[in-house]
Amino acid sequence: MDRDLTFRDAQLKDGAGLAEIGRETFAETFGDLYPPGDLRQFLDETYSVSKMEVDLKDPDVEVRIAYSGKRMVAYCKIGPCKLPIDTGPEPALELHRVYVYQHGQGVGVGRILLAWAIERARQRGAKNLFLGVWESNDKAIALYESRGFEKVGGYKFKVGDTIDDEFIMRLRLA
Repeated sequence: MDRDLTFRDAQLKDGAGLAEIGRETFAETFGDLYPPGDLRQFLDETYSVSKMEVDLKDPDVEVRIAYSGKRMVAYCKIGPCKLPIDTGPEPALELHRVYVYQHGQGVGVGRILLAWAIERARQRGAKNLFLGVWESNDKAIALYESRGFEKVGGYKFKVGDTIDDEFIMRLRLA
């Protein structure tokens, strides 16, 4: 990947590109874990252009895109916390996604997007930033822990008929 990275906030016109990168990065990272029918169902339900456009129209959701040259290589999404955990009385947001194509990993794009998410959460007045991560995604967990996130719970995550165990992690921002 070209190290000439640029970043910008997503716009409504980016729905198709975000759907594509969501589908492709999820499949390349986790695709081998699921029966093909479960994977296809999940991708169709989760990463449709219309679902991406709903997020892009929501004023409470923010999406930041990374480009290498003219190619979208990663994105990050933050918004209201939808995880099954009591976030407490303090304002909280959720880091919904940091998705980076495998060929784009290792050059810092994920770390830059994570730093953006943390800073935006602070600017929006959140005192806690939550995220969900698959319990065996050691690389992501290590990255989050290196930024101060701690495991505070768990939940079940459904991909088709397959059920995964996920960690809920929290970063105190105050």
